[in-house]
Amino acid sequence: MTRKWDEQEKACDLNDDGVDFSKQEKFVESLACYNVSLLLNPESGIVWYNKGLTLYELDKNNEAMICFDEAIRLDPKMDKAWFYKGEILFDEGKFQESTPFFDEAIRINPEFADAQNNRGAAMIHLEQFEKSISYFNKAIKIDSKDSFYWHNKGHALVELDNYKEANACFDMAIQINPEYEDTWHKKGVALYYLREFDEAIKCYNQAIMLNSDSPDSWHNKGITFEQLGKNEEAILCFDMSIKLKEK
Repeated sequence: MTRKWDEQEKACDLNDDGVDFSKQEKFVESLACYNVSLLLNPESGIVWYNKGLTLYELDKNNEAMICFDEAIRLDPKMDKAWFYKGEILFDEGKFQESTPFFDEAIRINPEFADAQNNRGAAMIHLEQFEKSISYFNKAIKIDSKDSFYWHNKGHALVELDNYKEANACFDMAIQINPEYEDTWHKKGVALYYLREFDEAIKCYNQAIMLNSDSPDSWHNKGITFEQLGKNEEAILCFDMSIKLKEK
């Protein structure tokens, strides 16, 4: 009895050590801790989950999936394990296949903002834009301070040609995080279609300042210069876009 208790206590300590290593992004060391912990106590759902998360960070998705399956077997209400199964499929471009896992995470925990957001993002890739917005609205209601939720809602609105509302979403995203290049780029797109060409140029400039290797920002900046009748500037932008695509 005492030995078993000692082993369980040691397994918990190793799990804590693994979490600490993960926070330091020392994933190999973290994985070693979880492996020994599971040898001592193979019925710990949280350790299987933590091991899965570490394998995910190491881009070992197949092994991570096995761990998340074990975590779910031991604790079917572990919403984050369901979420990361969906996340792996999403990362692999399997957007339709990812949705049941996000749905299950949301069923278990309707206040899981990232699950709501990722469900919406999957809908964007499946070109179900109206449906995606309902998920982004739920995510924003839960956590209005996450710039990606606003960014993704803006993206969906652009796809629906609702450029005014999209621009307002991008403004919210930029207010929270002004360092995300793609938000500036998509705000430029919204402003272009609103025929606010000078403002669109400013957004593309900001996007390029954050990431000068973005061919799309250079290309769209060139198109906007064309609308302003500045053909020489447009050609320079197109040349830069082509050069970057050929890299």
